[in-house]
Amino acid sequence: MHDNDKFYEYMKSKTDEQFLDLLCQAENTSVIDGFKMPVFPDESLQKQFVGSSGGTSLKNEGWLFYKLVKEYCHRFNVPINSTTKILDFGCGWGRMIRFYFKDMPSRNIYGVDVDPEIIQICKDTLNYGNYSTCDPLPPTTFADDSFDIIFSYSVFSHLREDVANKWIQEFSRILKPNGILVATTQGEGFLDFCKSLNENPEQKTTGWHEALANCFLPIEESRQRYSKGEFLYAPTGGGGVRESSFYGEAIIPQSYIKETWGKLLKFLEYFYDTNRLPQAVFVLQKLDSSSRMKLRQRLGFLKKFTM
Repeated sequence: MHDNDKFYEYMKSKTDEQFLDLLCQAENTSVIDGFKMPVFPDESLQKQFVGSSGGTSLKNEGWLFYKLVKEYCHRFNVPINSTTKILDFGCGWGRMIRFYFKDMPSRNIYGVDVDPEIIQICKDTLNYGNYSTCDPLPPTTFADDSFDIIFSYSVFSHLREDVANKWIQEFSRILKPNGILVATTQGEGFLDFCKSLNENPEQKTTGWHEALANCFLPIEESRQRYSKGEFLYAPTGGGGVRESSFYGEAIIPQSYIKETWGKLLKFLEYFYDTNRLPQAVFVLQKLDSSSRMKLRQRLGFLKKFTM
């Protein structure tokens, strides 16, 4: 048995909470119970991406989002077992993906990112899973019907509209029938955050804040556009390979996701509750061929009926 398989076989008996504790312990030790652990990159790099580091970075949004993904898998009948294949789209330094090392063998776990340096860091530090660079625009090299689950945290909160649309189309190709996409975007409250930064210069403590202070102006006009279901985007760029040609700040309304992306994938849920998670969450599902045909027919009928 390969060492990676031994790690999975050993860890799969742990509860999610027990495994979280082991992942946090890896901040101080690289080997636990005789197994190499996924470790952390340089602290400054962690904070650059997520604003925190070590165990703290795992216990906040990382843990909350992981539990949400598993909740949706249970609710929408997507099994998590030794055959499940999962993709972390925009994996960064691997904060989210490491939670799944106890849920499925590492050969079934994939992470992609546009940043080749961060992908190398994943390869150097995580010890488990498969990591590769992707272009800002699809397609990927993955085969049709590859993944049961695709998750993406704080990526669709940054992509230009046409770029986001093309990735949703790509996901409709590489998801397996009945597979789900769980992703986040900024919610409407992000407009208030930008407005506050614009009106209160003393609140701007980072370069990101400086950029946000000039986004979506005038705010009330953007709020009206949001209420009409428009995709809001400000081309700020994100440094390095994250060029402003495709990367900035995005706020995507539920109605846009339902009406636009719902033509490719079945809309399941959208919620925005900052008491649960800082960003809005949306869930889409790839239907089987029979259900997709029925959906297309229904959409065609509704379009004809409403013309």
